[in-house]
Amino acid sequence: MKVQFGVKGFRDLDRALARISAAMTPEVVEAALVAGAEEIAQEARKLAPVDTGTLRDSIQVVSSREGMRLYLKSQADDVTVYVGPVGSDEDGDVYYARFIEFGTSRHAPNPFLRPAIAAKADAAGLVTVRQLQKVILEAAK
Repeated sequence: MKVQFGVKGFRDLDRALARISAAMTPEVVEAALVAGAEEIAQEARKLAPVDTGTLRDSIQVVSSREGMRLYLKSQADDVTVYVGPVGSDEDGDVYYARFIEFGTSRHAPNPFLRPAIAAKADAAGLVTVRQLQKVILEAAK
């Protein structure tokens, strides 16, 4: 008895994978990471202690850690985004963010970034995955 079988669709699969690969540009990946990281940034802003509001208002999602002394790093391939207090105002930079987060010998810690990460890490991952999933499904059509 002679048995034959064949497989079809590999050419279509190969084309779909090539479209997906082309669609996953660094800009697309960065946008997805930023969207997810913004979940954590929003929570950190809520948890940050407010005296003048400078610390709360300085919490951002950025692609360079320049000006950051306390941050969360989110990375995929060659794309990295950071979440944390950034920059300065007229009165001086937000160097004190790490003292608030971790405390000092004279002051107890009042963490805002670590609890934000703990509370929103899953949600951030889900937002990132959903953003990338949209791109993948559109490219695969």
